Amino acid sequence: MRPHEKGREMRWGPLFGARAKVWADTWEGPQGWGTSVYDYVVQRARVGQGTSVLDCGCGAGRFVQIAIQRGAQIAGIDASRELIAIAIERSPRADLRVGNFETLPWPDRFFDVVTGFSTFQFAENHVQALAEARRVAKGRVWLAVPTRLADSGLPAVFANLMELFPPDVLDTFKRSGMFALSAPGKLEEALTMAKMSVLSDDTIEAPVVFHDAAAAVDAFLSAGATTLAIQQSGEPAVEKALYGALGPFAGELGRLTLPGWFRVVEAG
Repeated sequence: MRPHEKGREMRWGPLFGARAKVWADTWEGPQGWGTSVYDYVVQRARVGQGTSVLDCGCGAGRFVQIAIQRGAQIAGIDASRELIAIAIERSPRADLRVGNFETLPWPDRFFDVVTGFSTFQFAENHVQALAEARRVAKGRVWLAVPTRLADSGLPAVFANLMELFPPDVLDTFKRSGMFALSAPGKLEEALTMAKMSVLSDDTIEAPVVFHDAAAAVDAFLSAGATTLAIQQSGEPAVEKALYGALGPFAGELGRLTLPGWFRVVEAG
């Protein structure tokens, strides 16, 4: 059985964990994609002293660190053992677990706030994952999914990689993958089926900055989906495609800024 044919925990966990240190230092680093989105949710959800928070798909724990700095009591769950190990090293007092967020190991109404930053689209069953988040939340569930706006960097880069993926995996990306909840109405449909409704809905600019093209390529090579392309077509072919796709985003002195926007929804 190929990695992408297994259940979510066995599929995305090892794929994102393959280059966990690079992922943690880039996508979850100080200039990673999530900073503006994290700040928005922290402010709107009033995460502060004594707030109990669960971060689904917490990765290497960048948001966990931010919530702790605000005085929150935070837990996190992720399918990647390697990323959770980094998160524990960064935040040893947090309740951080390896697992599948479609079956959360916490009781009903346990957390004041539940978050999922670029997370729920990777579930095999979006409705189940959202229903579990609702189950353990006393208050609101906050989720961020990437947009496919014309100027967004992520869709443009991954479009250049499509022919390098295993042919049979492309259809599965529509069910479980980066943009699985980005199409118009898709997220609303999943929320409705999970007996949830949209309470607020904003689009937040979330650029990612790399000091040069090589750093950007390394970052993309650490992404779970890119690992599938490497397994199929080899790292040299993927590197070449990435350099070509990232070239238009280079600026002065080689600095590269990847524009991006994330839809941030408050649901309950």
